[in-house]
Amino acid sequence: MHYHCIYKMRERKFVEQNKEKWAQFEQDLRSNKKDPKLLRTHLLQISDDLSYARTFYRNRSVRIYLNGLGQQIYSQIYRSKTNVAGSLATFFKDEIPRILYFCRKEMLIAFLVLLLSVAIGVFSSARDEGFARSVLGDGYVEMTLENIRSGNPMGVYKHQDQTSMFFSIAGNNLRVALMVFLSGLLASYGAMVIMARNGIMLGVFIYFFYSRNLASEFNLTVWMHGTIEILTLVVETAAGMLLGRGLVYPGTLSRAKAFSIWGKRGAMLFLSTVPFIVFAAFIESFLTRYTGMPDLLRGLLIVLSLLLMLLYFVWYPLSRFRHTEDADPGMPELSPETGIEFHSDALYSNGQIFLKAIQASGLKFQLLLRGLLIISLAYLGLILLMARSEVSAQFVLIEMSLDDFADNPSRNFAGKIGSLFGNLGLLFNRSGTLVMYALSSLWLSALVLFAMHVFRQVLPRPGFRMQTAFLFTVPLVFATNLLTFMNTWYQLLYFLLSPLLMVVLAQLVFGFDVRQILSQIPGMLTNAYSRMGGLLFVYLISGLMGMVFIVSPASYLAVWLMEMNVPLSAEAHTAVLQGIMLFAFILLSGFCTVFFAMQCIFLSFTLREITGAEGLNARIDQMGKTKKAYGIETE
Repeated sequence: MHYHCIYKMRERKFVEQNKEKWAQFEQDLRSNKKDPKLLRTHLLQISDDLSYARTFYRNRSVRIYLNGLGQQIYSQIYRSKTNVAGSLATFFKDEIPRILYFCRKEMLIAFLVLLLSVAIGVFSSARDEGFARSVLGDGYVEMTLENIRSGNPMGVYKHQDQTSMFFSIAGNNLRVALMVFLSGLLASYGAMVIMARNGIMLGVFIYFFYSRNLASEFNLTVWMHGTIEILTLVVETAAGMLLGRGLVYPGTLSRAKAFSIWGKRGAMLFLSTVPFIVFAAFIESFLTRYTGMPDLLRGLLIVLSLLLMLLYFVWYPLSRFRHTEDADPGMPELSPETGIEFHSDALYSNGQIFLKAIQASGLKFQLLLRGLLIISLAYLGLILLMARSEVSAQFVLIEMSLDDFADNPSRNFAGKIGSLFGNLGLLFNRSGTLVMYALSSLWLSALVLFAMHVFRQVLPRPGFRMQTAFLFTVPLVFATNLLTFMNTWYQLLYFLLSPLLMVVLAQLVFGFDVRQILSQIPGMLTNAYSRMGGLLFVYLISGLMGMVFIVSPASYLAVWLMEMNVPLSAEAHTAVLQGIMLFAFILLSGFCTVFFAMQCIFLSFTLREITGAEGLNARIDQMGKTKKAYGIETE
């Protein structure tokens, strides 16, 4: 429908006149078989309706609805379709073998570490009979000895029903694999340390049965599942070494760039082992228990498992990529990264915004780390100087291991999580004191301004002035922070409205029209809060995971190392531990807040496009101007 009349049609009549047509457009979008020509016609009609709505119903929801419908149709026409099955096939057939070939040195080192650690376990067990108990534990050794005496040496594989055993073993092995991989962050050598520990346990286990003339039963039983399980451990160790390689050996690249390249390769290699880990758990749970199975059949399964691992992880990468260069398709180029691609008039999903924020953080990693350390140390110093007594009286020292977080949600878990957020709330003036209000407001203002500064360094924006940012940010933070003096419901409202406040602040600072911003707030609350709520959820989850890591034994390890060199009294021990954890909470909260603020800044441009549709209209105008000559698009 084309609107050439000059009078203004009532909005209700406009909707009634077109709702059936728009409903048909939505139905065509949901159809499995989409006609590109029909969608193009729909887009032109929607553009006419949207132009009319922009003229007469600028601040009404019908304009936002039509803009969203137009964006959906546009994306359906020009999106690139993905094939999940094809992507998985490419992942296992091309990408993983390529990574395996170019990390063959790490694979060899990991395998040699395994052989050496197994040899250490065997030799130590032969020299010291008590070594097995110190490694495997008295309970496990006594249970195994009892099984041997009863004529069932492999009874450990029969004590649990198959299904529950499968889930238990698969979960445990995946957790160990993840720990091996993440330990690579400790200069790559952390992964090898855990590999060596597991290798020593395997060597002790081997000698335990070999020394009791049970070698044949051990080999035919344990290696049924152990062949895949142990060799995937080698691959996981190599993945962990790749994860830390960029941090330790960046070469000519920046450390952040090298970490992004090698970290991605390590993560992909780790993910490739997941199906093998699950398959090994299936064999251990459903097949290993049948020790009465014919030896030929058990031996055949072991040989087939060994061939599977050698063919996929060794032979295929060598034969496929022997004459290629280390330039992986889809991998970051091995050249300095100077910027990120971001169009202020395009729509980005929350996932894309999350990745853009990660890219921006990586590009300015040194600036981000240096700034956060300065802000965190300054805030800690002000707390110790001006509010030490009230904070130390309310700050709770919590001992929570990662196992508590993953396996025991019922054992005082709710209370520990409550204490975690209670400690975090102290930094945001949970106590409701005037001193902490002033300090927390200054701290939050500094974090938000720093996030804007980092964003400006990555994506310079015309019209942005730090003085303007300061004039808008500080009064808004101090004003909204007054809600911390209110009751819990007002504080919850402050938390829920924080993404909207940050988006509005970003639009004010980056030069958007003030009247347009104010007119868009109702639309953002009704039509775009799900996007802002998604950022808030990521903020909450990342903070929770970080806090669990902080209160894990890592903090106690730091104090233990200090005690080895500097004797501490009980009071000094508590004070040092409290100071360490308080600084860690401040640093973590600062990072999460800056990252959240950067995501809100990215989102502010997308929300402006959703409500204004300037980019969509520009692209629609260009649609008819594009010609194709011999397959090449020209203007």
